[in-house]
Amino acid sequence: MATLRIRWHEQTSDFGQPMPWFGSWLVGDGETEGDWFHSGRGADETTHDPPQDAVGVRLRFWPSEGLDPEYIDLPLPESGVIETIALDYDHPGPFSRLDLSQL
Repeated sequence: MATLRIRWHEQTSDFGQPMPWFGSWLVGDGETEGDWFHSGRGADETTHDPPQDAVGVRLRFWPSEGLDPEYIDLPLPESGVIETIALDYDHPGPFSRLDLSQL
């Protein structure tokens, strides 16, 4: 993939401000978090050149800025585009660190 384009959805946090977003690369086998590539408040579209060893991305967001962020891990899309509004944050992706055996 030459370039990754991300459309960061504008959403309001619990405090009535645009929700913060943070993006970082997943490298190697997808369990290692690499460098970060984005920090912003949504309502934006950004493009990024994935590093050679990137296999996916971790996207964090803070619906309530006083608490820990929520996140989703995704493989790099074949289309080269991620629409954050279209993602299913309630189900783990292929690189999720959640242990689902206890559910």
